[in-house]
Amino acid sequence: MTNTMPIKAKVMIGMVAVASLCPLFFGVTNWHMPAWPQLALLMAAAVLSSRLKVKLPGMTSTMSGNLPVILLGVTQLGLLSSLAVAVTAAVAQSYSSDKKVKPVQFFFNVCTLMNACGLAYFIYHSGLFTAHVGGSALSLTMAAAAYFMANTAPVASIIGLTEGNNPFALWHKVFLWSFPNYVIGAGLTAIVSFFTTVSGIAVLLTVLFAVHKSYKMYVARTETPQPKTFAVAAGC
Repeated sequence: MTNTMPIKAKVMIGMVAVASLCPLFFGVTNWHMPAWPQLALLMAAAVLSSRLKVKLPGMTSTMSGNLPVILLGVTQLGLLSSLAVAVTAAVAQSYSSDKKVKPVQFFFNVCTLMNACGLAYFIYHSGLFTAHVGGSALSLTMAAAAYFMANTAPVASIIGLTEGNNPFALWHKVFLWSFPNYVIGAGLTAIVSFFTTVSGIAVLLTVLFAVHKSYKMYVARTETPQPKTFAVAAGC
């Protein structure tokens, strides 16, 4: 697949991969002992939520419900543990039982979610908004917005480069379909943080399943098949 991929697309994949080394480096150098039960629970939730996928109309990229799980990792775990949750979500979302997923797609999706998770983590823990009223909520909102941009922009760009389409137009399409899901995801993260870990995850997955079914029913009525050759996961 990479042999037929445009040079610009290969360069972009390389840039995304190199960028992902930054959060990984900071995560490793600032590593501390995680709460293993909480990390294991969030990784399991990442797998389950990532399998709640909806194919975006006219594209083979998918939208899944893993955003609130990843954001919970950002708010409750260290950077390296948060990245572990994001990588778990990326692998689970990229896997498909009905078609073969190329290694380069797994690689790109993993690196993209690492970058999005790392950026969200740095913004949430930056302390820029702690002096404001509702600083915690504002920090979470800005972290979710940063995650949204860092996730969807590379997805739209790589599809545009591999298909010769306008990346901005593709991003606009991804934005229209996935932005409401990001808003819901950020809200769920804030709500679930008030529960105990186990009960919060149970509530979260229940709501995500209901949202997934609603999205899937709506998309099924509006989808117009336009196959792409480079399927990537527009995780949310």
